[in-house]
Amino acid sequence: MKRILIFTVAFSTTTVFAQSLKLETGKKITSTTTTSVNMDMGMGGQMKIDGNTINLIEITGADTKNYNAKNTTVKMKFMQDGMGQTVNFDSDKKEDRETAAGKEISKMLDVPATVMIDKYTGKVTETNKKVVVADETNPMASLMGNVNSAEALTAAAFFYIPNGKKIGDKWSDSVNEAGMKGLKNFELKSIVENVATIAITTKSNGTISKEAQGMQFNITMNGTGDGVIVVDTKTFLVKKSALTNDANGTLDMMGQSLPITIKSTANTVFQ
Repeated sequence: MKRILIFTVAFSTTTVFAQSLKLETGKKITSTTTTSVNMDMGMGGQMKIDGNTINLIEITGADTKNYNAKNTTVKMKFMQDGMGQTVNFDSDKKEDRETAAGKEISKMLDVPATVMIDKYTGKVTETNKKVVVADETNPMASLMGNVNSAEALTAAAFFYIPNGKKIGDKWSDSVNEAGMKGLKNFELKSIVENVATIAITTKSNGTISKEAQGMQFNITMNGTGDGVIVVDTKTFLVKKSALTNDANGTLDMMGQSLPITIKSTANTVFQ
């Protein structure tokens, strides 16, 4: 009997059994994301963006299949240096909010986006999607909006580990979003007291079509990435993640084709 008990305890710390998200109405999750992006668009078009964003996710209800939630960007701070100018913004500073750029950026703050979260897949769908047209100084700002969408920000708070996975197991998931296709590879590295660490590597490629300042442009990219995700195996709530990405490709606009390289890091803590 003692041997059976010891085996059961040991096995439970190396295998994931959770089946779905476990959330309660009224639960609030705060995500704090620190990002750094370095871009080179050739011909002196270097740009560096450092940012810090705080979002509040609140579960507002549920049915048999989905959770209803709100995602609100409550604070934002960033520095953009490049293309001949430097822009600083801190949502806590009244003077920053009152600049021309600040007024446009402020439209994205304190405005809840309602989303549905599938209990069994973690897929997130924004239900009151609105397009915010900002006075963009470069087409890459439009591209970055895909990463900061309510769907992406909410989905990052949850991570599903397939049922029965053990330490050392690997699995993959395909990606097909906004013109980009690729593959995400995962490996369950450890489980300690119901906290799992997952290593991730990614590959992606494709073409994204966007419009900025009345100009249509296409961005063709090939990228790779790697990182670590730490998740609660009982609830599938992410505790923190650290991701890096390297991409290169071309920007086609107004009959010109420019080479692009992008290196980025994103570190997020969920509480």
